[in-house]
Amino acid sequence: MSKKDKHGRTADAYSKATGASYVASRSWAEQGFISLRNPFPTHRNESPESVAKLCVEATGWDEGECQKWAEEGFISATHPIPDASSAPQRHLEAYLVHVLADALRDGQLDSAVFGVTRVRALPSFPVLYLHADMADVVVSEILPRFEAGYGGLQGVPGLRPAPVPGGGLDLRLVGTGARIRVMSERADWEPVLPGDVPPGDETEDGEDYQEVRQLWHSEESLDPLETDELRFWNMEPTSRRKEAVERNWLLSRILRRPAIVNLAGNSHGWANTYTHACEDVVIEWCCGEDPQYVKYKLLESGLVEPPAGVDIGPDPNVKHPETFYFGSGRAYVRRLSDCRISESSAVRIRERIRERYVR
Repeated sequence: MSKKDKHGRTADAYSKATGASYVASRSWAEQGFISLRNPFPTHRNESPESVAKLCVEATGWDEGECQKWAEEGFISATHPIPDASSAPQRHLEAYLVHVLADALRDGQLDSAVFGVTRVRALPSFPVLYLHADMADVVVSEILPRFEAGYGGLQGVPGLRPAPVPGGGLDLRLVGTGARIRVMSERADWEPVLPGDVPPGDETEDGEDYQEVRQLWHSEESLDPLETDELRFWNMEPTSRRKEAVERNWLLSRILRRPAIVNLAGNSHGWANTYTHACEDVVIEWCCGEDPQYVKYKLLESGLVEPPAGVDIGPDPNVKHPETFYFGSGRAYVRRLSDCRISESSAVRIRERIRERYVR
C-alpha cells in the first residue's frame, strides 16, 4: 500500500475523530479547512443557517456550500468567512487588492470594485469570479511586467499563470504554495494574456509606444525587478515586518468579501480606490450606500476579528469612524459628503469606462 500524502493523513485523522467520510474529509483537507497542524473544529453552530447567511452576504457564494461549512464548524458567527490558511496566501491576496485598487480606480463596471463579483473563499486558495467584461483587463493588471512609461514594475511580482481545464486561470506565486483561481462570469471565457510591447513602435497618432516587458514568462524564477519590489512590499530590511503581516491579514480579508465591498459602487457603478504606497487601501464613493451600513456589514462579517491563536487585532485606542484597523493594518471605507454627477453625466462616464474593457 502506498504511503498517504498529507491530505490523506489529515483525512484519516479527521474521519476517525468526527465520523465524517474519508472522501469528504480529504476534500476539506485539500481545500484547507482541516490540517494536522491545527486542532480540528469541535464547535458546531447552533444556527448554521444564520452563519451561512453571513457568508453568502459577504462573498456572494452558494448558500448550500456555506451552510455545509457552518454545519462542520469551519465558519462561525464571529468568523463567517474562511481566512487564507497560510502567510504566503495572505501575502498574495493582499497584493492583489493593492494592485487592483490603483489599477481600477474610478474605472469599474457594474460595481465590481476589484473586478470581482463573488468568491468561493476556500482557505487554501480563493476562486474569484470576475466581471464578464472586466476579466481580461483584471488579469493583465495583476500579471507582473516592466513598463517603461511607469518607470518600473507593475502587477504582482512572482505571479505566474496556468490554464485550468474547463476554463479559467490558476495564478500561482513562484517559490510558494500560494495561488488564486480566476473564473469569468461568462462561461465561455478564454483568457487573453497580455503581450510585450517593443520600444519605439508607433501608435496611430504618431506617438512612440513605451516598452512593456512581461515578466511572467519566466515560470520558476524571479526577475531582479520582482525581487526588489517584494522587498519593498515586505518592508524589508526594516523592523516593520509585523506591520506587513497585519496589513496582509486585513487586505486578504477584504478580497474575500466582494459582495460587501461592491456596495461602494452601487450609486454610479464605480468607486474611487487607491493606496498609500504599500501601507493600506482606500475605498470611497460619493453618494448612495450609507457608510454606516457598509461598516456594519464589514464588522458583522468578522473583518477585524482576531483569528484563533493569532495575537493581533484592532487597536482599542483608535476609533476613527472611517477606518478599519487590524493591528497596524488599515483600510479606509468612506462616503464623500457631496455628489455633483448628474445621471446623464454618469451614463456618459459609464460608456467611456466600458470602452476600456470591450474592444
